[in-house]
Amino acid sequence: MEPLHLNVPFTTDVMDMFRDAVVITDAEGIILKVNQTYQDISGYSEAELIGQRPAKVKSGRHGDAFYQAMWQDLKTIGYWEGEIWDRRKNAEVYPKWLKIQATYDSQGNISHYVGVFYETKNPNPSLHERERLANIDPLTGLCNRSCYRESLTNICHHVSSEELFIQLYLDIDKFKDINEKYGYVVGDDLLTMFADRVRRAWHEIWLNHTFATVGQDGSELLARFSGDEFLMGFRLLKSAATNLDQLLHEVTQVLNMPYKVRGHVIQICCSVGMAQLFIDASNSDELIAHAEAAMYVAKQAGGDRTMLFTQSIKEQLERRKLIEQSLIAAIAAGQFELYYQPKVGGLSRQVCGYEALVRWNHPQLGILSPSEFIPIAEETGAILPLGDWVMEHACLHAKELNDLGFENIPVAINVSASQLSDPDWLDRLLFILQKTKLPTHLIELELTESQLLVDIDHSTDLITYIRSLGVKVALDDFGTGYSSLSYLRNLPLDTLKIDRSFVAHLQENQENYDLAIIKAVKALSKQLGISLVAEGVEKAMQERILTEIGCDQLQGYLYSKPIPAKEFLALCLRSLTEEEEKFKSQ
Repeated sequence: MEPLHLNVPFTTDVMDMFRDAVVITDAEGIILKVNQTYQDISGYSEAELIGQRPAKVKSGRHGDAFYQAMWQDLKTIGYWEGEIWDRRKNAEVYPKWLKIQATYDSQGNISHYVGVFYETKNPNPSLHERERLANIDPLTGLCNRSCYRESLTNICHHVSSEELFIQLYLDIDKFKDINEKYGYVVGDDLLTMFADRVRRAWHEIWLNHTFATVGQDGSELLARFSGDEFLMGFRLLKSAATNLDQLLHEVTQVLNMPYKVRGHVIQICCSVGMAQLFIDASNSDELIAHAEAAMYVAKQAGGDRTMLFTQSIKEQLERRKLIEQSLIAAIAAGQFELYYQPKVGGLSRQVCGYEALVRWNHPQLGILSPSEFIPIAEETGAILPLGDWVMEHACLHAKELNDLGFENIPVAINVSASQLSDPDWLDRLLFILQKTKLPTHLIELELTESQLLVDIDHSTDLITYIRSLGVKVALDDFGTGYSSLSYLRNLPLDTLKIDRSFVAHLQENQENYDLAIIKAVKALSKQLGISLVAEGVEKAMQERILTEIGCDQLQGYLYSKPIPAKEFLALCLRSLTEEEEKFKSQ
């Protein structure tokens, strides 16, 4: 039987890294090697299986057509995956999820088949098997979140002063785009292959660096933490003076190589954060959180990079934590304030509308911009009560202006995706309109493309109903999302707001792409009967160009920055006085 072991693509040590069962056959389907997990699940020893065909463990539940279809896939596309029932040595049948991949020689001929499986369900699992299923991620075979936390907590209690423990937090950049482009089956296969690369990178580094014992049994410390996020832990000897930048480079070099998945070649990149025990964190939970924070900084910087946890990141994390903890209480405490930025007529230059923008007078951090706390509010769910507060107070202010004689100056209020998807939001909007007694033509809701396209049918129905009440609807930041002409045709909108990025690149007496886009959008809005607003106007030159194009309204620092309510009222009064004087002089 000895010749059967020649040219096997995996060694025993490599195969035993897998927590799932692994079997390798030659091109004819003769078993050459199995790992220990395979032996544990099947009940057969490796000696009993080598030289046999996998049919030795057939359950008898599948007909010939099932196996013929499987072999047809293996010989044509080199891959098969599905649930299959097999029989243990003790005659018990059991279901398993099996993946088989063909490997090829230098001439392109199939040389081996590699099968990997795990049990999908077992009515009477052993204690060992129950523990395994509770601790292992079924897709990748790595530790799951709870298992990793338990192992890490144990290790943190035993790291000595002569050792260095580092935690890596890995995230695949733009993985959502991969799922959307190729489908979730390809996405899952990519995650499985990525997990194999994570394991490979860990063991390559283990061979190249001086390690302390990694846990009580010397096992790897790896996990699929959630979705496309993975963890790697390294326990090193300080005396080895490991170059951490080099270690990170070695990890990403392995992970970022192209992946061949179901006929697709997919290039990915990763964002990786690193934190060190007793330097950046004092316990396991803090260690993971700080590595994750460093990863997010890497991702926010554009991705495809590594980031070590620093004092600056720690300060950002503490600041974020403080914001998160005090958001809800801040609403009741009256710490939020609305500022207003006017919109002026493209020809008249008189105030014809305004946008409500929330600011937070934080007792410890001072005035906070919405760009800092709104994303946190979105993540925590605080955006719902905060959004209601903004809606009510903006409507109250608009009602006050209306009562003072400003009868045709609507307020624009931003609405978040969380509010739109909340089934009770519309009822609360109607309640606020009734409570404040604001004429509905004096309110305009600003939505973004990404919000509307989450569920275009629901968005269309919602906007149609809102507009039937007399409320106006604007599409904000137009040009930065999908900008599909088909949904513009179907959505009942009142206003398009051109994103400030296009306005910023306008040049005097110079045609460019941004100018061409604005002209095209103006022509489109005219055909659709939609008003066009240009935001981010800061220079007189931009004003002239946008006026010549025919933008209906302009908004930006050229006219006013966002200002408190009292200052905005004074600005409106000045605008009204200027308009009256202009009328008298005619």
